[in-house]
Amino acid sequence: MATIRKLPSGKFQAIVRLKHLNPLYATFPTKTKAKQWAHAVETDTALARKLSCGDELSLRQAVQIDSSGGAIRLLVPLFPEWVDEFLRSSPLADTPAAGMIKFWRNRLSEKLVTEVTAEDIDEALHEIARKRTGSTVNRYKSHLSSVFIAFNRHPTYKRLRFANPVRSEFVSSFPENAPKNRFLSPKEQQRLLAAARASHWDRLYLLVLMALTTGARRGELLKLTWGDLDFDQKIARLETTKNKESRLLPLLQPVIEELLRFRGKGDHLIFPSTVSDARPFDFKKAWQRALSTAGLPGVRFHDLRHTAASNMVSAGRTLFETGTLLGHKQSSTTMRYAHLAHHHTSKMAEEVWSSLHGQ
Repeated sequence: MATIRKLPSGKFQAIVRLKHLNPLYATFPTKTKAKQWAHAVETDTALARKLSCGDELSLRQAVQIDSSGGAIRLLVPLFPEWVDEFLRSSPLADTPAAGMIKFWRNRLSEKLVTEVTAEDIDEALHEIARKRTGSTVNRYKSHLSSVFIAFNRHPTYKRLRFANPVRSEFVSSFPENAPKNRFLSPKEQQRLLAAARASHWDRLYLLVLMALTTGARRGELLKLTWGDLDFDQKIARLETTKNKESRLLPLLQPVIEELLRFRGKGDHLIFPSTVSDARPFDFKKAWQRALSTAGLPGVRFHDLRHTAASNMVSAGRTLFETGTLLGHKQSSTTMRYAHLAHHHTSKMAEEVWSSLHGQ
């Protein structure tokens, strides 16, 4: 028989007593949920017997109430447990996003995945906003959302129809400043390459050189394996990119010569960690030291992608050609570099006018 009692905290505790079993306890925010839970346990003797020696947390995990009031029997994981499972199979595991996701892991460590609320998230975001820019706070938000999206797509948990709390109207979005595209001048590029060449990490020069000549993203380069390279065709194959499409990267002769210094085999990463060949190297310290040596404080690795685009446009290549190299899906994305092409545009207009009027 079930007993429901109101606690001093305002929550409701359900107590189920069944013959030959220890009493079962669980606490809920409303009396209705407490009754639903008690009914689910009372009508499933096998479940009650299995859980009779467990604690309250395991009971909360074992029975969840769906939107129609029905009981769903399954083991809902604690949020940290789900984050660990998510990162084991997520491409975000080897990116800076992992640090943001681990922040949420620690922040919500005592909650089940389905107990995380919009209020929990919004409060944390405002705390982050005291020390971080709006764009960074929004990245924390979007990466947390990806954790819940994966949970809702999981074969075991999707029947819960759990509403992603990040998408709630009560979770704030933060204003972002317009992105500042930093283009390194030819002299700055040479200084950076020289500093990278002198780095304690012997592959920083190769990484920077590939970024400047291919315009590839940091994550794309770090995921490259020796099997992705075709030295005969002088190309590297990116199987999956940010835009979910494959792409070919050109390998210039200086890049090939540098690659041959470290040449490996098959599925081995070109830029492996010293701890595990399956993980890319964390080059943050090497990068910061190179920037300091080159006198380029504040330059982001992503700025090398902008610089590669700038080099192409300044050399007279079209925006379409530039967008193709960078793997832009939308031509509007490449338009940010249009102002760099004004000299070539003027020259083109003069040539067209001259050809039409015989000048």
